[in-house]
Amino acid sequence: MKKRAVFFLFVLVLLAGCNSHKIESSKPVVVVSITPQKYFVQRIADTLVDVEVMVPSGSTPETYEPTASQLRLISRAEAYFSLGLLEFELSMLKNIQKQNPDLLVVNHSEELNLLESECLGHSHHEHSHAHSYDPHVWTSPAEVRKMINKIVAILEDRFPEHSNTFQENRKQFLSDIDKLDTFIKSELNNTKINKFFVFHPALTYYARDYGITQVALEEEGKAPSMKHFRAVLNDAMNLGAKTIFIQKEFDVNTARTAAGDIGGKVEVIDPLEKNWLENMYRITRLLKRAMNGE
Repeated sequence: MKKRAVFFLFVLVLLAGCNSHKIESSKPVVVVSITPQKYFVQRIADTLVDVEVMVPSGSTPETYEPTASQLRLISRAEAYFSLGLLEFELSMLKNIQKQNPDLLVVNHSEELNLLESECLGHSHHEHSHAHSYDPHVWTSPAEVRKMINKIVAILEDRFPEHSNTFQENRKQFLSDIDKLDTFIKSELNNTKINKFFVFHPALTYYARDYGITQVALEEEGKAPSMKHFRAVLNDAMNLGAKTIFIQKEFDVNTARTAAGDIGGKVEVIDPLEKNWLENMYRITRLLKRAMNGE
């Protein structure tokens, strides 16, 4: 019995040693605000860092509030890449930085070409001048290029031993973005109409970049008035549009009503899809069909 007890004690010591080693060898943590940013960081760093997302899938970025466990996670992160445009970022980033003085907080909005928000009716608009800007910057390949360059610079500063990997991955990712840009221009060239209709205006930057017009059913970030609702539907019917786009986290009933009134359909999109590149191709194909009256 004594020998067996000694053996089990020896095994426990070994397991404890293994667990301790695992903790010590864990990867550096990088925090981002939304899922597409996780894709950006992973395209650059590959598996060299663990990436944690503040806004989980299925949530609305504009109104999300981080949990206590997420805030604790930030305390052990090497860097936090924020959009700098979401409600919780504007209200909490200064305190996060104050409580974690060694944390590098990156505000992407500082290097981006921002657009005024259509959602001026949101109550949080009054909290900060920055809230007058549309937060959906990741739907623009041009703005994503800027974000990628910033991510590379920060990761090189934090982990200079992996600089070659970061630069090589950056080169490949930017090449993929160039191909995407060419594809979008080709697909959207010479469509029957240059407007598309959407419940929530999440593709404002995309529309700006490619010379098309986004028309939102939402009215200043709220459910539409009957006057606005009818005006948008009349516009769609006059153009022969048959598709109403809606993001998956929104109530689909209003969009279905609108689609029924124009004899069309609802198409669900998810700008927060984790595979940003693949998702941008999908959204482009859907927009092409919609602007051809299909």
